[in-house]
Amino acid sequence: MADVTEPPRAAQVYVAGLEPRTGGRLVRSARLFAAFVSELAWGLLPSPSVSDVVVRRRDDGGEVLRVEAGDPTVPGDMLRFVQGQLERLDPDAFLAEWSAPGRPNP
Repeated sequence: MADVTEPPRAAQVYVAGLEPRTGGRLVRSARLFAAFVSELAWGLLPSPSVSDVVVRRRDDGGEVLRVEAGDPTVPGDMLRFVQGQLERLDPDAFLAEWSAPGRPNP
């Protein structure tokens, strides 16, 4: 009888978390101000993302993927979506799906 082992899930190789968007102090401050103004306008203005969902290798912490977390009032939505993909796909399929030009959108 052959030993059939499942390939590891991407979540065993990678971990996703929220991190502040890249840019200097002035750029981050401008994003926060724009997000605040957007909230004052009852969402009529598009709100800039102030966080990124960052996927890192578990073994060395190297960054594999960085995407905008989206709406600053619910950045966890994109994080949960990426974490679901990590649980569902194997590492190669995860990288292939997220590096494709029309990558997934929650």
